[in-house]
Amino acid sequence: MRILYIFITLSLFISQSILNAQDTPDYEDELPDSLIEEEKKAMQTMMIWKLTEELDLEVEQADKFFPRFREHRKEVDALKDEERTIGRSLNTNMKSDKKLTGAEVNQMIKKSTSLRKKMADLEEKFLLESGDILNPNQQAKLGLFKHKMMKNMKGKMKKRHKRRGMREDKKLKRGRKNNKRGFWN
Repeated sequence: MRILYIFITLSLFISQSILNAQDTPDYEDELPDSLIEEEKKAMQTMMIWKLTEELDLEVEQADKFFPRFREHRKEVDALKDEERTIGRSLNTNMKSDKKLTGAEVNQMIKKSTSLRKKMADLEEKFLLESGDILNPNQQAKLGLFKHKMMKNMKGKMKKRHKRRGMREDKKLKRGRKNNKRGFWN
């Protein structure tokens, strides 16, 4: 049963990865909402697969843990959306050359900080309450999981950026070879 669950999750992740293999703009604001939702689903699928693997969950544990995990992610995502809205609002005001008052900036900072505190409290509550499903070792792994996954993603992004940079360098060199004239001519 566990192998079947992992296989289904893995196949969903691979299919989402194939759908998202096309090059997309670097900024979330330029992405269509449907693509953002697809990326969120693919990310969540990958997280579930990695969590199942990392925590070495039994079938009964997974049946109890993942509904609670999804609910937790919905709550955190709602807070992140609020924080993004504040950031977009601030960014829009700055781009439109609107003069912001100190009170407005302070209010936005306080809202953003408050949302981050709520996220930290939700995270703590989720981790502590997971003790009724997970054993202490699994609970500790869960606490470190986010940091470990982010570190891995950061490394992959660096590699991707490096490869992309190398391709751009090759294009530039090819362009210079084909262009007989100098840079300024």
